[in-house]
Amino acid sequence: MATMYPSALPETFVRKDRGEGKLFELLKKQLNNDWIVYHSVYWHGKPTPHSKRRDGETDFICTHPKYGILIIEVKGGVQIFFEPQSGQWRSADLDLDVNTITNPYHQARSNKYALIEALCQLPGWYQYNDVDINQNINIGYCIVFTDVNRIQGQLPMEAKKEFTLFEHHCSDLSKHLVKVLDYFKEDKPFSQSLTQKAHLDLQKAYAPSFVLDRKLSHWISDEEKIVFELSEQQYRFLDLIRYLPKASIFGCAGSGKTLLATRKAELSAKNNLRTLLVCYNQILGDQFRKFALDKEHLIAGNFHPFINEQLGNTLNEDVLYQDALLRDTVFTHEIELFDCIIIDEAQDFNAIHLEILLFLLKENGLIYYFWDANQKIIRTDLNIPLDIPQLVLDTNLRNTKYIFDFVKPHYYQQIDLNHRGPMGRLVVITDPVDHQNKSELFSRLRTEINKLLINDGVKPKDITIITMKSKGKSWLKELLMDNVVFTYFENDCEENTIRIDTNRRFKGMESSIVIACELDDEKSMANDELWHDMCYVSFSRAKNHLIIIPTDNTIDRFLNVN
Repeated sequence: MATMYPSALPETFVRKDRGEGKLFELLKKQLNNDWIVYHSVYWHGKPTPHSKRRDGETDFICTHPKYGILIIEVKGGVQIFFEPQSGQWRSADLDLDVNTITNPYHQARSNKYALIEALCQLPGWYQYNDVDINQNINIGYCIVFTDVNRIQGQLPMEAKKEFTLFEHHCSDLSKHLVKVLDYFKEDKPFSQSLTQKAHLDLQKAYAPSFVLDRKLSHWISDEEKIVFELSEQQYRFLDLIRYLPKASIFGCAGSGKTLLATRKAELSAKNNLRTLLVCYNQILGDQFRKFALDKEHLIAGNFHPFINEQLGNTLNEDVLYQDALLRDTVFTHEIELFDCIIIDEAQDFNAIHLEILLFLLKENGLIYYFWDANQKIIRTDLNIPLDIPQLVLDTNLRNTKYIFDFVKPHYYQQIDLNHRGPMGRLVVITDPVDHQNKSELFSRLRTEINKLLINDGVKPKDITIITMKSKGKSWLKELLMDNVVFTYFENDCEENTIRIDTNRRFKGMESSIVIACELDDEKSMANDELWHDMCYVSFSRAKNHLIIIPTDNTIDRFLNVN
């Protein structure tokens, strides 16, 4: 069977052009796999003194590494007419409707020389001119009348029987096409090597494998606009809690919890309420502090530094991180109370932390808890009050649809999740690396980073590498690359660097691109629920693109879920 480009014709085309459709199937079935057949080849030639553009189309080009190249023009129709006075050709279809057609012999001969010209322009053919190609490669042409089987009268002089095929020839095309090429060959000593080169190079030219796409950086830019518009719509949720003095807002990753918490804090402060926006995570706390710098009545940060500041930064770590002792210390000090407290990532706080925060709230003050039980990677107990109104954010806005679908199997809470936002790209899962081979992991990371920076035009600041391991056990603190700067496990990340961090430290944060690696954290591998939480948190940090480098000792568990 011949190699056909395309491999099949649409039914609509076959119904429209019965002759070409019929010949296509015959060529496909009757020629062996040495032949390559191209259907409907468009060509564009160089300008001539008589025409600025020379565009055309060939019905079929058939190439063979031994016999050469044959151009075929097909004319269907049950009757073909030639009128010598006007030089016009006409064809009648099955309904005997008559239409004017192009002179097939002029068309075929013209397309032969257009093909020779096209060969001259192929890479590696610039040293050959049209004379060289005509003398060294057997290039012929023929006309196939697929629906007629006899001649009444005499064909024009240009219509030689040697390259004219009728319906009865179509039962053995393999033989007749070779006979046509033999006619054009005559006794010329054609080059077998150049014929084979043309056979292969035309395949590269007329049947190339390619992808036209966009750089990832452009995708990210467009997707950010969509997410921004959706985030603006999400602010309407605040209308639901405007008249609630207390509320527990449970939301999935990417549902805008932090966005709503910061917006609620800003509105509260604008209403002249002394407001606290607090979280447990250091990196998120630093962002909160920066957010609150120019806002009157708003104090923000992460829990322990905030408490120390309220006590004049007088506490040492022995007191600050001993929960019961810290509570006793706070309860014995006079601290200005808050009108409104907003707790983000509230699932990270233990019972004593929340007791301290309630102590800092005025009587009849406002308090709002934003949380996600599926992100309990810091502590396993939940201490959020059950006797206050609960609201649910069940729609993911931050992640692309492909990332959302990938993260969703790790979500085990009894809530049906929804998604709104851009589709994005498939999650990239590399081949697994040996969990004991640091060099293999670093090599894989460098490969993926180079693709992002060089091929996709991504900025270093848009990339975060996340490990499931602790800072002390991670190899990533040793990762180095030429011309790439990393920020290792720091709260602040420089503009031109790639951030490396643990998923526990980076929880509550987001990054345009996340590369998740070192998935073989011993603690989470020993606890199935924690494993899902760790995957859920790590993967959902990626807004636009997620790359996962699994380890050989986690790949089976990983693939069983995803």
